[in-house]
Amino acid sequence: MTGFDVNVCAAKWKELKVGEHGDIAVEEFLDACDSIISILDAMGSGLGMVKSDMTGNVGHIRRNAAKFGPGVTLQAMVKKDIEDKVEGKDGSTALSLLWLKRALHFLDQLIVHLLKNAGMEVADAGRAAYADTLTHHHNFAVRQIFKVAITAVPYRKDFMAKIAGSEEQAMPALAGISPSFSNAVLAIHFFLLAAAVEK
Repeated sequence: MTGFDVNVCAAKWKELKVGEHGDIAVEEFLDACDSIISILDAMGSGLGMVKSDMTGNVGHIRRNAAKFGPGVTLQAMVKKDIEDKVEGKDGSTALSLLWLKRALHFLDQLIVHLLKNAGMEVADAGRAAYADTLTHHHNFAVRQIFKVAITAVPYRKDFMAKIAGSEEQAMPALAGISPSFSNAVLAIHFFLLAAAVEK
């Protein structure tokens, strides 16, 4: 087993509340992100670039949140970036959240493919998830790096054993993450679209 705890992850995403207008508290969101990012450890070192990018974006948002009071939402922070005209600047909450959301969407779709397609190998689920999410945001060179990296992920049986001991234990645990995780990613996506941060 890896540092990824599928049950803790499921609990973190279930605890994360999406407000009536899509508002999401930063602290709880970043805690949930930390819990899901570690799933990449179970996928081997080939996806280290994805983990590094996600961890970096979480760090930017966490540092920026320290300038606000407790209970600040992602939406308030992004709106402040837009007011200050820094939404496209490296390290801004808006740009960091944009790329973090895209990577979270990739992980969300990876889990969805694994749940919907019994027996689908992790590499195939990763390719399908990448095609659904990140590929049109990446240039040719990055797409080629991903193409090579995804071939190094473990077989499904080994991946499931790493995250939960066995397929029988992993599947219901992954299913416990999926709805809340998907809803949060979708709420952020629609907010970023409405704010014209996501194109």
